[in-house]
Amino acid sequence: MIRTILCVAAVAMAVQTAAQNITQQNVEKTLALIEQVVEAHGGDKLNALQTMTVHFKDTNIAAGQSRRPDPPWDRNPLTGMAVMDAANDRFYNRIWGTGGGFEFDNANIFNGEDSYQIDHRAGTAQPIAELDFAARTGPFVRVTPALLIRHLQARSQNAHFLGESSADGVDYDVIAFSMETGPAISLYFDKKNHQLMRSERFLPGFGLIEYRFNDYKSIDGVPFNGQFQLLVAGDVTMERSNTQIELGTAIDEHLSVDDSLRVVEALQPDPLTRQALADGVYLIGGQGTYAMFVEMDDHVVAIGGTGGIQQRIASLREVVADKPIRYGVMTHHHSDHVLGVSAYEDEGATVIGSNAHEGAFRAAASDGEALKFEGVARKKRLGKGKQRIELIDIGPTAHAEHFIVAWMPRQKILFEADHFARPRQGPVPPAVTGARDFAAALKRLGIEPRLIVSAHSPRPGTMEDLQEALDQEPVKISAR
Repeated sequence: MIRTILCVAAVAMAVQTAAQNITQQNVEKTLALIEQVVEAHGGDKLNALQTMTVHFKDTNIAAGQSRRPDPPWDRNPLTGMAVMDAANDRFYNRIWGTGGGFEFDNANIFNGEDSYQIDHRAGTAQPIAELDFAARTGPFVRVTPALLIRHLQARSQNAHFLGESSADGVDYDVIAFSMETGPAISLYFDKKNHQLMRSERFLPGFGLIEYRFNDYKSIDGVPFNGQFQLLVAGDVTMERSNTQIELGTAIDEHLSVDDSLRVVEALQPDPLTRQALADGVYLIGGQGTYAMFVEMDDHVVAIGGTGGIQQRIASLREVVADKPIRYGVMTHHHSDHVLGVSAYEDEGATVIGSNAHEGAFRAAASDGEALKFEGVARKKRLGKGKQRIELIDIGPTAHAEHFIVAWMPRQKILFEADHFARPRQGPVPPAVTGARDFAAALKRLGIEPRLIVSAHSPRPGTMEDLQEALDQEPVKISAR
């Protein structure tokens, strides 16, 4: 009996020791690889890097975001620049271009309490009340290998060696680590030269996000990629050419607000909120995405399919606890507007949308074949009397060939997405092409809403707001 106990104890100790050895070996392997990676990306010169400027040209390939739900995808040009002060947490960027019914020329100044979001078309500078520097600059860091390696080095204690991998004839060492915000990221280093060639993250609702870095060139002893590709769920969605890279550049000149810009009300955080628009009509959302819920006699109609629908339903249940969601209305097929399909599917609801977009809705469902779906050709009515909802296809617009709005004629409330949204704070900016298409559709249909409710703002707009946008000419300010 004693011998048996001793044997069991010995086995347990051996297993524990083995586990400790595996963990220790992984840590040592990871740290050794990080040292090699840092050296391959400039070593001391990488560590001494403080400021950098990157000029770039992008082609956004609108996979899942085009006017049609199937390829070929729309291709939209974009030009931009970014200046990072990695030593002092200061950042400036500006991008301008067109696509999807939008024309834009936007900039950001991230400089502690003196941070602004700038709309050059509107000629406004909006202070940022609460700045999360890591979250705001994360997108630039993730597409800039030198900065990404710096982050890996700084956060090496939460990094792990995942193993070896091969792709396209190249052998890789793979290290995963977590940045300050967002899901963990896996970095693929060429085993021969230890340069970063690929990285991956997984985002629920979107799938695998891949980053690919090519055409490295040395800038002052630090290698930078000349070309970059972004892939979402296997589709290339962006191609970037870094046209000019400078190290040690001055950033101060970019951190001041141009005198020609008008400073407006500060941009505040956007927590989850619920507001009653009319009797039994609720707008619920936060973080830039909103859905409208209409209480009928024995059920609820949900309108809008952006992210976080589960949390919005939970908020609805605080005021309408005993009625099932019978219908979930989708405005259009874009990937960020079908995220709610699975949530409505879980509620047992029937998804309603354009007949042309049925395939996109079924693809977004947990069980596409079993999804209950009802199509809209040009117009469909839900309910009657006071709570009557008319679903109308206002397409084609510059944003989508088919697009469903929800119109409540008794309350004069109209729900739409991506064409006209009153900003959360600040004045109404000049209309983009999509807003002009939206206004033309309302005029054609003879609809004059009291409230224009958007999937991307907690502030319902009015026809006066829309007209103000239409009457404005964009401010002409040349890029720096």
